[in-house]
Amino acid sequence: MKPLTKIAIAANADKDGAEEIVDSIERLARAAGSEVRSTFNHPVEDGFLEDRDACFVIGGDGTLLGLLEEVVARRVPVAGIRHGQLGFLATFSPEDAQEALPPILQGQYDVAQRALLVCRDPSGRERLALNDVVIKSAGQARLARLAVRAGDESVAEYSCDGLIFSTPTGSTAYNLSAGGPIVHPQADVVLMTPICPHTLTSRSVVFDGKTSLQVQRAPGDVTSLSVATDGRELPDEQSRMPLEVSVSQKTFPLLQEQGHSHFKVLRNRLNWG
Repeated sequence: MKPLTKIAIAANADKDGAEEIVDSIERLARAAGSEVRSTFNHPVEDGFLEDRDACFVIGGDGTLLGLLEEVVARRVPVAGIRHGQLGFLATFSPEDAQEALPPILQGQYDVAQRALLVCRDPSGRERLALNDVVIKSAGQARLARLAVRAGDESVAEYSCDGLIFSTPTGSTAYNLSAGGPIVHPQADVVLMTPICPHTLTSRSVVFDGKTSLQVQRAPGDVTSLSVATDGRELPDEQSRMPLEVSVSQKTFPLLQEQGHSHFKVLRNRLNWG
């Protein structure tokens, strides 16, 4: 891969010690002859990644997800330096970064193209998600009733608190907490996991990545719904049903060390033996 001569650093100012980590990375980058642009704004300002070779994000997965639209628009690979809670995208610790950064700056890295979901409403408005699209009942102690179709075929009607549509990357996020399966990030699939379904036989379903899924209210359902992509709630949710969820043609470029092991990350984060 080409050396990283122009890098960006985006840090979450709410994280204790973030400024010290930024200073350390800036010193390493400048020692390697790289030009550095840094920000503590979250989300980053429009155009922050313009002309950059890569971006290093200091924070948790949420900080990294906040750069999604800018990253996709500029096609700039991102490396996450973990300075938060449990994280599967921010795979470097601050200590790891000190050792890994010099060879990465010289071009010893890989870029994994992670799948994105696109959520589309009847008017054609779209929102991308790296982890998940979540449709759930909002502010009420009642179940939503949602009907799902895969292409021209009916899947089922669900009485539940909501539905999670997840990428393989997002399989270790809300999907995992709701009892869904862990999926390798290179798999070409879409996951659907009901949240607290009323029927015990309602389980996660794994769809082919080429499938277009449609979600609408079941007949008679009047539950107030919320729709969120990667935890960001969409406004005017009532006008957005039915929704179409599918794999986007766009991808999210994630910068990783050469020889990166997804299963090593899982072992470390989930305390597997």
